[in-house]
Amino acid sequence: FLSIHLETLKNIKSKTLHREFVNILSNIELEDENIYDDKVYFVIKKLYEIGEIEKAYDLVSKINLESANIDKLTLEFFYLIKLNYLFSSYKLSEVCNLRLILLEKSINLPKNLLEKSDIFCLTLENKFSEAKLINSLLTESETSKDENFQKLFNFMLLDQNTNSFIPLAKIKSKDLVFLYSAMLRINELPLDKDFIEVDPLNLSIPVILSESTSMDIRIKAAHRAYEDDLISINSLSALYQSVDFSSKQFDDPDKTISNIDNNELIMAYYYQLANIQIFPDERLDVILKYFDFAKKSGLENIAYAITEKIIESFTPTAENSQIGIEIAFANIANKNFDDALKWLNLYEINNSKDKKIDYAKFLIDLNQNDNLNTVINFLSDSNFNFDQINNQSSQESFQVLIDFLKIENISNKNFKYSNISDDRIMPSYFLMNDIKRNILEDNDLTVFVLSLISMQNKNWIELHPEHLILTLEAMNLYNDGSLKKQIIIEILN
Repeated sequence: FLSIHLETLKNIKSKTLHREFVNILSNIELEDENIYDDKVYFVIKKLYEIGEIEKAYDLVSKINLESANIDKLTLEFFYLIKLNYLFSSYKLSEVCNLRLILLEKSINLPKNLLEKSDIFCLTLENKFSEAKLINSLLTESETSKDENFQKLFNFMLLDQNTNSFIPLAKIKSKDLVFLYSAMLRINELPLDKDFIEVDPLNLSIPVILSESTSMDIRIKAAHRAYEDDLISINSLSALYQSVDFSSKQFDDPDKTISNIDNNELIMAYYYQLANIQIFPDERLDVILKYFDFAKKSGLENIAYAITEKIIESFTPTAENSQIGIEIAFANIANKNFDDALKWLNLYEINNSKDKKIDYAKFLIDLNQNDNLNTVINFLSDSNFNFDQINNQSSQESFQVLIDFLKIENISNKNFKYSNISDDRIMPSYFLMNDIKRNILEDNDLTVFVLSLISMQNKNWIELHPEHLILTLEAMNLYNDGSLKKQIIIEILN
């Protein structure tokens, strides 16, 4: 039942739930006598589908693929994972060794991946005649010609008089994207944004490292990689610094920024501009403009992290106290809580009624204490007014949260609701009942997985209130409520 329904689970919008789901799948025990049953196949398949190819590869590597207990389709899928992982990690010698083993076993991979891998490896080995022959047979047998592969193969053969390369058509097949990326990289050809969109978790790094790829796409890939914890902020800083801006562009920042047509290059420009400022006041002014731009672009956490050393150089004084709240938030994001409090206390002297102060203190307390009381106390003491929420659906979701946390001094009982119907789709009656039954039976892992299925492709705010109530109850049970605090913060955000 679970395998059938989880087959459709492609997009878990909650980062907390996605992280936990990956952790559950990747830590499966494979020493079991049932290692070759459909459950193990399904777990590995799901990891591969959601982009966790390295974790899928690690599990496959623990299995004896020579065992007669593995059916042919399962075996071929496991070899697909192994081959594509080696392509994604650019281990081309291992790719070419594996392809020989698979050819000997007559393994069949989707989209003729094995045959194309063989052609690629023969080309690397300078066996051009053999590569051309196999490619000729391939093109005759393919019902739909793979134009992208043919472009790359022809470029490698240098059949054209010029060394020009026509960009690839839009990449649709995940099964071939790792082969394409390896062929582009070995020929020092640019990778486009399709590679980030098809599989950002595995292809962001190759895009970043590709010097022939346009800098805005490399930075876009770096932003994704940083958010996925694949690279450090120091690596992103080095990439920002490598962007080549002229001295003339730094002479007139406003004009330069207006002439740059993408957010990625502007982020790099602001970073370099801040670093070349000699006087602290001028550097601070650039940093504030940087933060303002980053917030509008949804990149403020990156801006905070990458300017951490610059922020540390500023000293809170009466002269710069009015911007104390902005620097405090930056320090909170970087987990420099002592510095955040210094700026916050300075700002509070002349701005005691600013509600941002309470929120900043709440964030500090939240980070330093691992219990739910921090959230409950903040909401209880903040004189929250439902009028601050601008639509009925959000008000209803917030009321569910207040009731779940048992906060009695915040109420919306007298709200004059305008909508009497709700267009938020509910899970089926049977699925809801199944979740309720497993909650009563304390089947916490089943409850977690069923809740994921019920939330497919939905943000917290998109859940019907009755669905949200049930999901919170489920998460309260799962693993003794270990995810509850982070989930509530996600809902509040």
